[in-house]
Amino acid sequence: MAIAKMQKFSLLTFYEQKDAVLQQLQDFQGVELLSSEMYYESEETTGVLTPVRDEQKQTEEVENQFDQVNWGLQLLEEYVPKKGMLEKLRQPIKRYTLHELAQAAHTYPWQEVCQTLRKQDKRLRLIEQEKRELLAQEAELNRWKYFEDRPQILNELKKSGGLLGSLPNSEFAAFTKGCEKLPLVYFETVYQSQTTTYLFVLFHKDVKDKVSSLLKKTAFEQYTYPYSGLPKDDLQHVKEKSHALIEEEKSIKHSLRAMSEEQGQLRLVAEYLDGAIKRAQSNEKLLRSAHAVAISGWIPVEQAAELEKRIQQASKDAFYLEYQQVKEQEIEDVPILLNNSRWIQPFEGLVRMYSLPQYDELDPTPFMAPFYMVAFGMMVADFGYGLLLFLATFLGKKFFHLSKGLEQNLTLFQLCSIPTIIWGLIYGNFFGFELSFQLLSAQEDVNQILVLSIIFGYIQIMFGLALKFYVLWKRKDQKLQAVFQAGSWMVFLISVVLLAAGMLLLPDSPLQTIGLIMIIASLGAVVFGGSLEGKTLAGKIGSGLYGLMDVTNYVGDMISFTRLMALGVAGGSIASAFNLIISYLPIAARFTVGILLFVALHALNIFLSYLSAYVHGIRLQYLEYFGKFFTGGGRAFVPFKTDEKYVEVISEEKMQEEKNGKLD
Repeated sequence: MAIAKMQKFSLLTFYEQKDAVLQQLQDFQGVELLSSEMYYESEETTGVLTPVRDEQKQTEEVENQFDQVNWGLQLLEEYVPKKGMLEKLRQPIKRYTLHELAQAAHTYPWQEVCQTLRKQDKRLRLIEQEKRELLAQEAELNRWKYFEDRPQILNELKKSGGLLGSLPNSEFAAFTKGCEKLPLVYFETVYQSQTTTYLFVLFHKDVKDKVSSLLKKTAFEQYTYPYSGLPKDDLQHVKEKSHALIEEEKSIKHSLRAMSEEQGQLRLVAEYLDGAIKRAQSNEKLLRSAHAVAISGWIPVEQAAELEKRIQQASKDAFYLEYQQVKEQEIEDVPILLNNSRWIQPFEGLVRMYSLPQYDELDPTPFMAPFYMVAFGMMVADFGYGLLLFLATFLGKKFFHLSKGLEQNLTLFQLCSIPTIIWGLIYGNFFGFELSFQLLSAQEDVNQILVLSIIFGYIQIMFGLALKFYVLWKRKDQKLQAVFQAGSWMVFLISVVLLAAGMLLLPDSPLQTIGLIMIIASLGAVVFGGSLEGKTLAGKIGSGLYGLMDVTNYVGDMISFTRLMALGVAGGSIASAFNLIISYLPIAARFTVGILLFVALHALNIFLSYLSAYVHGIRLQYLEYFGKFFTGGGRAFVPFKTDEKYVEVISEEKMQEEKNGKLD
């Protein structure tokens, strides 16, 4: 239950074995590559080992292939029906080895599929453009469909002139009066909208100039009909073309919706290419000579034997491997891999949300988990709520196939449900009803619960200070800080308890005097411990006196833990209030609408109780607890592997173990 011990490794092998070695390392999933230039810093290697720079073209080619596949997947995401959340959870998580992914990528004709998708996408875009054009034509023809002759015949008139066009409705009256004053002029309204009138105008050529002048005055805009047939026939033809395009579009989209199998195969190809990109990009971290290549990285000490086995397999015994222990100046650069037991691992996510520890720190996860669980249970404190949470998480893990992250989250809440059940029994709460037995009543024993919350906070803060003492003491140059910056505050808090006990419980005993003397001595030690941080005399005095300000911080920390009482009592009171409201309903309504209200109201209270306990439990750890002993700022260990965006990638050995287990 600690931070995994790390070490550097450096590997020398023949250059022709490079790809096989990198593939083995990626299948291993247990190393983090680093720049070999950082490892080989001596002048002896200058000019002998140089960076690998001749494979950029290969990297770009693989990235281009990945972009093609990723584009195809994004297109299919728009059309292939998405599975519901429950349906996804019911399906087993697909697991593949790198070899299986490579086989899928090399045998599946993904280039042809992507080319087909390109054509279909291009055709869909063209159809959309043609539909917009036909829609505009249809709107135009709808204005002239009541013209019952071929507009082109107007071009064949010899003694007369004919025009189609439009003018604003505001000019229509003036146009009508003008036509009445002119002989040998006929007009007909073909269509009229709210703003525009569409006209057919027929006139003798002898009055052409006068008609033209009238049309100009009334803002007449001539329209040139682009077709040769009757408007209603041309309109029907346009509608038929639109219908054909719509049917073609439906057919293409239907074929895209039916490509779920192709989508699955493309996801395998994408996963393989993602791994290939990472292998190609790793060349930037390698060094090479004429015939050899150097590969460096971080690896947990306990996995060194497995690394040697894989390198031996890939390089056919033609390799040189050495390890280097972590140097003091490298501590900040060492990647952090937490190594906790099965029941502590779910709480690692809470630590990562804050910050990973540095390599020379304690992993706070096992020291936080029990306090978080107890605090969570105390803030919900309902037997029914806890039992419901336990059953929900148990059934979820039993009947659904979950990702690692989701399974860890469910396990976290399942573990927190146990203290919730216990505190629910202590408070005697069951969905807001009081059980016949209870050690403490959330309604009547509020003061006792308040004291209990503060005692819990006192224990956790003391534990945090003890951890701080341990962390400082194990450092050679900080033993004085351990005594005066951690030990002095522990003595102070013990002194406060002795003083309070002497004043309230045993007034005739010397506890009060002992506590007062210890408080004065501990605060003097705090001042001395703070002075160790100063470099000048004034700085030492200022730092020492400033250290006394932490008294207010510890008071605030104690007050913060009263939220354990506040949330637990509030949640129980709200649940009781809901039950009281339902009890006021008539008997008939109580067993019909009342049941629905009971479920809805308690579901709301459950959600709020869990959310409050989750958030405030984290807050107590981050602010009141971690600040005592934990610095953080560590960098996560990033194994050399694929991103596992679509499937879970496992090693050949693990796959073989699973197959053997099923056969047994």
